[in-house]
Amino acid sequence: MKITQHTMNRFRKIDLLAFAGAMTLSGGWALFTFGPDYPRFLPLWMLAPLLWWLGCGLLIAWALIRMLVSVAPGDGDESKMRQWLREKLIETAGKVFAEVGFDGATVRKICSRAGIDVNAVDEHFGDKLGLYTEVLNSSIMAQQEPAHAMSAAHASDPRLALRALICEWFERAREGGRPDWFAPIMAREMARPTLALDRVADTMGSNYLRFRSLVGQVIERGPDDPATRMCVHSVVGQVLHYMQSRAMLTRLWPNLNLDNQEQRHAVADHIVTFSLAGMDRIAQQQPEPIAKD
Repeated sequence: MKITQHTMNRFRKIDLLAFAGAMTLSGGWALFTFGPDYPRFLPLWMLAPLLWWLGCGLLIAWALIRMLVSVAPGDGDESKMRQWLREKLIETAGKVFAEVGFDGATVRKICSRAGIDVNAVDEHFGDKLGLYTEVLNSSIMAQQEPAHAMSAAHASDPRLALRALICEWFERAREGGRPDWFAPIMAREMARPTLALDRVADTMGSNYLRFRSLVGQVIERGPDDPATRMCVHSVVGQVLHYMQSRAMLTRLWPNLNLDNQEQRHAVADHIVTFSLAGMDRIAQQQPEPIAKD
């Protein structure tokens, strides 16, 4: 039976320590006082050892309970432990999924590397697909939410907001929200979609709408206008090109080093300038609907 702080408080309410101490002292005093004359005070002398031993037992129980409470997690500690387990599983699973893909990864391998019991995956995520979905979702949110927060700081000026969004997004895309494994996982997911893709698309939907709304303000179109959507995907394409083509870029452009902050900022500024220039041109054009087959 788990000892909690609530259980300890119940013992405090009846003042167990004082009660046990009183019993022990009473028993000891009776033994010392009436022990020599036990024939005369036989009933009291027989009761005294019982009081003494019972008091000592209660004192020992009190000490054990205090010791257990000091090492057993309380409600707040248990919540922290659950959060730590989730984060540990997500971090470890991200690395495994990046290395061998969804199909090649197993719950046992992930938990073995994390040093966590395999039942923790079922408890926290339901199954491997649930864990994989959470890995994608947590990475996407870690990548996008700070970027949108940066743009929200310039809500009164859509051009400044877009600049802040693109620059921060470029930084976050380089880091992948969670270092090293976000980009490989997303590349695998785009090449061989799993059932998690529908769930991830739902997560990205609100951020996608915010991005379209911001671009729509710049080009003075609605968020669902075809031109707005194409501008959004043009910006996304530029960022992803630098993120997902680094192996080729190092061969075609050896002097480019995206780990260098100065060069990285220069590329981000170019994406912003290039994108805004194109959007300014589109804003001057009359809307033309996309031809339907």
